[in-house]
Amino acid sequence: MHFRNQNALMLMLGTLLAQHSYAIDVNVGDYTALPKGTNVGVFYYQHSEMDGYYQNGQKTDADSTSDIGIARLIHFTDIAGIRADPQIILPFGSVRNTQIGGAHLNNASGFADPIIASSFWLINQPEQGASGRYFALTPLITLPIGSYDKHDVVNLGENRFKYDLQMAWVQPLYGKLGLEFYQDVIWYGDNDEAGDGHQTLSQDTSYQTQINLRYDLNTTQRVALGYVANYGGEQSLDGIHLDQDMEKQQVRFEFQQMLNAKTQLSTQVVSDTQVESGFKKDLGLNLRLLYIF
Repeated sequence: MHFRNQNALMLMLGTLLAQHSYAIDVNVGDYTALPKGTNVGVFYYQHSEMDGYYQNGQKTDADSTSDIGIARLIHFTDIAGIRADPQIILPFGSVRNTQIGGAHLNNASGFADPIIASSFWLINQPEQGASGRYFALTPLITLPIGSYDKHDVVNLGENRFKYDLQMAWVQPLYGKLGLEFYQDVIWYGDNDEAGDGHQTLSQDTSYQTQINLRYDLNTTQRVALGYVANYGGEQSLDGIHLDQDMEKQQVRFEFQQMLNAKTQLSTQVVSDTQVESGFKKDLGLNLRLLYIF
């Protein structure tokens, strides 16, 4: 397998590891608008084992393991008569045992870049079907204050701002069956300590589409089949394109259980079905514990 140069390879590897390790995807039911004054505390745990590194569809021997936790605090309120949920998201954890082509890379641990966000519900109809009918927009800003060392290949922080606008549509279909559709557009600031530590990483706008087909078994249990596609986001180092096709597709299965009136446990199994460039996640386990107060 041929790469332009080692610095470009290591840069792409470190960036993709960071993005894939702690990216916050939507769980089924996330866009249920709760009553004004409600507070929600959420803890996520994500375990991933990645096998094989791809460049434009071609695989080379590689693997990596990550364990990521995320703390999320949410408050529901009304802003200008619209339901909103200002929140803060704090990721942390570790990436370890990373090797590519026989070269072993550094381990990374600590805090990743925090995110501030708020959803705004333009349609809020909880009485419609088992799922309710909702339409919302969520701007998210990632702050570049997580753990980052320009001398390391693998980092949890990315040393750059990111701006994500997420659109959500939840639609009841028939009986207990519902459809959730999410579309993200992500813009990137520059990382001016990339590559050899003195180069600038730039990235084009990227996109993510998520779809959940959900079935509410009863008032305390729910299952969902999900599909995710990522595309766009071509990277360049000091103006030189890195020739990375960022397309990725993933399937998911999720089960949710209310443990009591205020606590919910979600279990999600994920697997990448196609990766054009970057690590392929053969199997991932995501757990989420949600508490309403």
